[in-house]
Amino acid sequence: MREVISHKIEVHVAGICIHDNKVLIAKRSPNRKLYPSLWECGGGQVEAGESFEEAVIRQIREEFSAIVKPIKVLGTYEISKADLEQKKIPGIKFVCRIEGFVNGTEPIISDEHTEWRWQPVEKLNEVEYIPGVVEDIRLVIDA
Repeated sequence: MREVISHKIEVHVAGICIHDNKVLIAKRSPNRKLYPSLWECGGGQVEAGESFEEAVIRQIREEFSAIVKPIKVLGTYEISKADLEQKKIPGIKFVCRIEGFVNGTEPIISDEHTEWRWQPVEKLNEVEYIPGVVEDIRLVIDA
């Protein structure tokens, strides 16, 4: 029961931003514990007191300096890692619309990443992504 005990769990969000038939992606730094050196669309932990929408807005802003609006829930996902304290981390995926960038022109990535790009959707297979990301991008572009 909630009144007797509460559990601390980690929950994640992810945002997929597509514009002009290109998807905004970044390569994770090689020192990251989860999925080092793989490409992703952005996201991360939900902080205490945040809604899922607030978390994806914050995460994409922190990672890309992008101002986004979540427009649709794409679905859920799960990160399974046997070497983590929490073996399974649940998450919610969003399709997001980019409304601008903090500097007014383009993404500026955080130190969690080594590079970014607008990847053409017809060339998705040219880089190696976190498991499931390409399938999620295809769901968005085929909708």
